Amino acid sequence: MSALDPIAEDAFGQALLARLEGRSGLPIVERDDGFIEADGSDYFAPAEGDDFWMWIRPKLGERIVDMGAGGGRASSVIHNQGLHVIALDVSPGAIEVCRRRGIPHTFLGTVQDLAFAGVRSFDTFLCLGANLGLIGHSHKADAFFESLRRLGSPDVRLVGTMLNPYVTDVPAHLAYHEANRAASRPAGAVRIRIRYQLAATPWFEVLWAAPEELDATARAFGWRLVDAFELGPAYAAELRPE
Repeated sequence: MSALDPIAEDAFGQALLARLEGRSGLPIVERDDGFIEADGSDYFAPAEGDDFWMWIRPKLGERIVDMGAGGGRASSVIHNQGLHVIALDVSPGAIEVCRRRGIPHTFLGTVQDLAFAGVRSFDTFLCLGANLGLIGHSHKADAFFESLRRLGSPDVRLVGTMLNPYVTDVPAHLAYHEANRAASRPAGAVRIRIRYQLAATPWFEVLWAAPEELDATARAFGWRLVDAFELGPAYAAELRPE
């Protein structure tokens, strides 16, 4: 490793903790082709009032897993409304932020890890912040949906938001799509990492997909898209087992 390489650490969690403590905390998203941009998401803004949240809120049940909880903007609202919620994230810093914000139930790990932790009967899995992209494709999606089946009640549903990768005219994004197609990969597959100051998370993959692509992926694993609400380059979706 050269002196210019970032330190492999929880960059996302460090940025959230910095913001919570009143310091500068702006994470940077780096794509594997060198494209970078600041993550302008407000991880502490209450979820109420957000157009996607207003669409999603009536679809929530009473036992919820908030996947990729981040700063707890959804979990805190859900908890304050008297519902049972687990704030789940792979970032230790994000989990610490959720705890400091008074969210009593947290889980450090993936939904696959949670499926082996002995808890059951959740009726809602929530993926805000375009975290439906974490479903992935092929074997990753298989493991994802199988975990939801293991954890879910008979009335289980998956709700959240997703980016539609085709609603863009940015040349760098269009070129990335074409490179994916040339490599026989889904156009919306993206390999990224989060940077903060001298730290960087490990590289990870997400899959952005149009609604019809999300439905096709879900149906391959026994789920289906039952409702969607599109707004600009993003949309909210509800999926249920077939």
